[in-house]
Amino acid sequence: MMTEIRCIFCETKNDNVVIEENGYKGIKCQQCGLIYISPRPALEEIVNLYGHDNANISATSHILASFPKRLYAKHHLRIINAFSKSGALLEIGPGAGFFLDEARQIGFNPYGLEFNPIQANFMRNKLSISCEESPLSTSVFGGLKFDVIYHCDVISHFNDPISEFKTMNAIMNDDSLLVFETGNLGEVDQRYFKYIERFQYPDHLFFFSVDNLLDLLEKTGFDVIKIYRYSILPQLKVMKVFHLISNIKNYTNKHTKKENISSDSKFVNISLESNSQFFNIKSFVKETIKKTYQYFIYLLRYKIGYIAFKENRPQTVIVVARKS
Repeated sequence: MMTEIRCIFCETKNDNVVIEENGYKGIKCQQCGLIYISPRPALEEIVNLYGHDNANISATSHILASFPKRLYAKHHLRIINAFSKSGALLEIGPGAGFFLDEARQIGFNPYGLEFNPIQANFMRNKLSISCEESPLSTSVFGGLKFDVIYHCDVISHFNDPISEFKTMNAIMNDDSLLVFETGNLGEVDQRYFKYIERFQYPDHLFFFSVDNLLDLLEKTGFDVIKIYRYSILPQLKVMKVFHLISNIKNYTNKHTKKENISSDSKFVNISLESNSQFFNIKSFVKETIKKTYQYFIYLLRYKIGYIAFKENRPQTVIVVARKS
């Protein structure tokens, strides 16, 4: 069942369609720039995406992404550590929990809220992190109050962001820290949309501008301390080239005939042991190349992106705010 909605900030109805993907339309508010799906699926359908691992990014993908996730976590924790050193830290939508594991290593007590049962079980059983498979509410973890609440690329998934942020405020100790990362698509010139491979509809329900985020925080009882902006256009351009090369390679491999070599040829009489060693080396090389590429993307995103030109361009922003 699909439901039409209005802009959650201006409460106006809009018909300016700027994104169409998977049968869904992204409407842009002509007053504040917020982009939102309308009509959109019911809340139960959205929750079902994550509860049954039907989201755009699977649980397995999250679990296998330990290296880049930990790399990004260390970057973000350096920011958090400048304002808070310890205490109860709640992550909303932690995926496989690598951020929480890194946070524990520098002195925080980690807690996670994760809808996906595969990832929640991984956190509890493999990382020994407290995790509940429940929506955000004032009763999570027995009514515990938190010193830091963190989420990364989650705000776009909230069915009702204003209500969710008010709930976060309610479960935080006085003077606690709210830190989150999200994109700024609401303020991006549409000519740059071509660099975004997928908007991941209907997983993403909203795309914000920084002004939208400031309005959201003011409405829900938070004072902004600092906003870090990183242009992701260099990253998007490089990834587009790599995807093109990968597609060409896959097409070539698919249409290239394999040579038939006689099994009794003395030139291919390789022992099982040698063959095993070859594949071990090949696997190591592939993994090294993969990690090198992931580290390169990290540098483009948070190092090059920090100094790159940003106006009207796609960015990721990290917001640091404190409970009023």
